[in-house]
Amino acid sequence: MANQKDYLPYSDKDLSYWVTNFYTKIEVKAQAWAIPTAEVEAVGSAFSQFANFLAEAESPDRTPVIVAKKNAARKTLTGLIRTMVRFRLNNPILTDADRIDLGLHVRDTTYTPVPVPETRPELDIKVLDVRRLKVAFRDQENEEKGRPYGVNGAVIVYAVLDEPPADVTALGRSVLATRTPHTLEFAEGDRGKTVYLAICWQNNKGERGPWSEIESAIVP
Repeated sequence: MANQKDYLPYSDKDLSYWVTNFYTKIEVKAQAWAIPTAEVEAVGSAFSQFANFLAEAESPDRTPVIVAKKNAARKTLTGLIRTMVRFRLNNPILTDADRIDLGLHVRDTTYTPVPVPETRPELDIKVLDVRRLKVAFRDQENEEKGRPYGVNGAVIVYAVLDEPPADVTALGRSVLATRTPHTLEFAEGDRGKTVYLAICWQNNKGERGPWSEIESAIVP
């Protein structure tokens, strides 16, 4: 069976079963679904060639040449199917029942609102080289580097100051970092001074979550 990410099965044998069902259905419904006869015949021809090479490749006497031909035939077949699905079957003519019957995914039409970020990123500041700091970040509730759902990046605010700021509003410079780590570059005159930084998540609608604690580092 196909996995969640791809409607086409991974194994050759499962693919053969899947295509048998798929091809039988499109042969019957080609006219109703406005699929050109030539495209249906092309899939049928490619499937026959793949099935023949698959039978030889499963034989104890198979050779690397036969396996290579089977793999090439599979690539041709799946390419034709994906093209047909994209340009002929991806339309309102097909019902969800039709798509399930073909072994395709059903479109998810449920709207999931993007939430305002509730967690905050954690900063890890390291010296990269002269006048450059590397700022890595991850979610405080996730050991992985991935962003929370709906988040398109982390807003980093920072400023070179003589005294620690009272809050993040004193950090006048900002950047949206979509990947971690993010590199901050400073002017020559900032070397040896203290930069203060804070960070928060921002979702796809521009809404921001809670700020992290204000961290500091010496500009190298």
